[in-house]
Amino acid sequence: MFTRLLKTTPMMGATVLAATLAFGDAKAQDADRPVVRVASNVNIPLRIFRAGNEIQGYEYEVYKLALESAGYEVQVTDVAFSGLFSGLQAEQWDVVASNVFITPVRHAEMDHSEPYLGAFDAVIVRENDNIQNLEDLAGGVVGTETGTTQAAYAEALNAEYGPFEIRAYEDIETQLLDLEVGRIDALTLGYPTAVTYIQERGLFEVLSTNDASFMIGAFFRKGDPLRDEFNAGLRTIKEDGTTAVLFEKYFGDAPAEESPVVRVFDEPYVPAE
Repeated sequence: MFTRLLKTTPMMGATVLAATLAFGDAKAQDADRPVVRVASNVNIPLRIFRAGNEIQGYEYEVYKLALESAGYEVQVTDVAFSGLFSGLQAEQWDVVASNVFITPVRHAEMDHSEPYLGAFDAVIVRENDNIQNLEDLAGGVVGTETGTTQAAYAEALNAEYGPFEIRAYEDIETQLLDLEVGRIDALTLGYPTAVTYIQERGLFEVLSTNDASFMIGAFFRKGDPLRDEFNAGLRTIKEDGTTAVLFEKYFGDAPAEESPVVRVFDEPYVPAE
């Protein structure tokens, strides 16, 4: 675990929830290609985000190329994180790919791809605030996003360093605004997301991180053969070096040799309990 890392500058734009966005290049789509509907929260810096009218990001390009390699056209629906899995089970979309950690619970409830990214979580606070360590959270308010592993991280911190109030949110932007104006004292975010906002806003800093390393992948309904097709496409773009190039494009560094960005898994990935 480490503390007090980076500082932040303003970033614009908010997610329009449930807005369906047809993915496409400048060239015309092949009308004969079957469509796969992918649900993502299109507000995750570096991974899935809007730049003007386009969706960009490492994870977005990975799942797009994996599905294209398998012969599909992609449609993206922008959804709040809390609605991703219920919509998948209700067959509103076919794939969930939104910086989702492969946890034991999710592994049991759904099928998932092999991992293509790893992550861990962070606590952020206002820059130069009087909260200097995790013990200072006691008696305060900590924000977190509903249904995420960051919410579980907040609960674990409360058990060890609380008591403090845990306030649930549906989106990151509202959390950040409430932290900025003092309605909450801290919030939990995925570490890459936290670093991105810190670099862009100049208002916050990392208080602490957890030691857990999570694998990230795409999720499917149990028994859906699309998972195996996705994995085949994903392996193709790992083996030809595409995922490594995309990682460096968005994160600025080459991935580690054993990183899930480049590693092809010989056996189905099962998260540790």
